[in-house]
Amino acid sequence: MTSLLKRALGTLMVALMLAIAGVVFSPFSLSSQESGLSALLPKEKDPQLAGWAPVGSPQEFEGDDLFVYIDGGAEIYLEYGFNRAVVQDYGDSKGRIVSLELFEMKDPAAAFGAYSFKTTGKGKLLDLGQGGELEDYYLNFWKGEYLFTITGIDDDQETVRGLLAVAKAAAHSVPREGGPPPIIEILPVEGMDPGSILYFRGRLGLNNAFPSVAPGNLEVREGVRARYGQGQLIVLDCGEGEPVRRSFKSLKAIFQGGDRFKDFVESGGAISAADDKETPYRAFIIKGWVLITAGLEAGTSEGLINSIRPKL
Repeated sequence: MTSLLKRALGTLMVALMLAIAGVVFSPFSLSSQESGLSALLPKEKDPQLAGWAPVGSPQEFEGDDLFVYIDGGAEIYLEYGFNRAVVQDYGDSKGRIVSLELFEMKDPAAAFGAYSFKTTGKGKLLDLGQGGELEDYYLNFWKGEYLFTITGIDDDQETVRGLLAVAKAAAHSVPREGGPPPIIEILPVEGMDPGSILYFRGRLGLNNAFPSVAPGNLEVREGVRARYGQGQLIVLDCGEGEPVRRSFKSLKAIFQGGDRFKDFVESGGAISAADDKETPYRAFIIKGWVLITAGLEAGTSEGLINSIRPKL
């Protein structure tokens, strides 16, 4: 089902719910004029749109209303910290349509996190906002507390031009910028694939970044994952004292039990094991942090951990 069709069905669901409640509602008049978020949308006479123009009225979703628009995918936005979103279609003279989704998150770190969740690092990096990526007919970028997603229906040249035109106009409409979360600075730069950074703020994000620990009960306030060669490093802020000790104990139980891991070793405050594909895993507890490496040789793993220690 296309995003345009899903949006139409979502709007009709809202209309039905409000009709049941006795609220007079026109399903195609939902707009964001009351909140002012639509003020950030590129307008028809914006020269940067380069021949593209708004089609129809914008639609806005706030708080839990996001579940109506994103069926089965709203939870991760809420975990990062979601305020509201506005959606607007744009068309050209030949009938092509691209859709702009503008997500207002609670802070710049949340916007960066949602951006890192939606991108793969395998697309074309773009100088848009504070970081952008184009992959096939999907374009994502973030700026300040805002995440922008522009989607087409194919990756032909004219559609991609439309994606870029709408994106550039949208980036220009947001004057504020904000930095990524400070936890990113903990990551060692040498050997890191910068497109692989994934920042998360809870269990949903952790399970997506590192599915191997999904059965555990790690108490994660925030975390970040990045790839180094064929392996990866995961940094988890669990909180000092009992929270980090419980989290490390849970991770230890995962490495020790079941059929997923073998060759468990505990030594010097670190634990290690290998999965059924012989991938080595190592985990360390430092103050309120749990650090995990996967797919890295012992020397490389120790080198990354030792470079992080002074930053914690």
